[in-house]
Amino acid sequence: MGRTTVNPIWSKIWKLACPAKVKKIIWRTLHGTLPCRVTLANKHTKVSPICPTCSEGLEDTKHMLFRCSKAKEVWKMLGLDDIIDKACEVDRAGEAALEYLLLLPDQELWLMGYKNVREMIAVSAWYLWWERRKLMHKEKT
Repeated sequence: MGRTTVNPIWSKIWKLACPAKVKKIIWRTLHGTLPCRVTLANKHTKVSPICPTCSEGLEDTKHMLFRCSKAKEVWKMLGLDDIIDKACEVDRAGEAALEYLLLLPDQELWLMGYKNVREMIAVSAWYLWWERRKLMHKEKT
């Protein structure tokens, strides 16, 4: 019988010191099941693929989490904009960029004197999704 190899990202996600709802969004993102507008349009849902937050690009996972002006603002406020740019510099999909960030060695993630940068990335990704969902449902943020 053959052996299956488990991707190390899954153990990283489940060991994060953050709420389960954050881990669930990260899991969905990495599985490509987060219903961003490009994904919905590709599944023939009648929706514009344009980002509802900035109206400046197509809303795929990479745009929503890293390239949207709102996302860039969040990453810059946290001091993580350089590491985000590094994750996105190669032509990676948003899912691959997020996985890259979560798998970085701890010493590369110790920024601003914090040792929980992996959690900051996960919670920030969740926050960007949460805020976008609120906007889509015309709810207050």
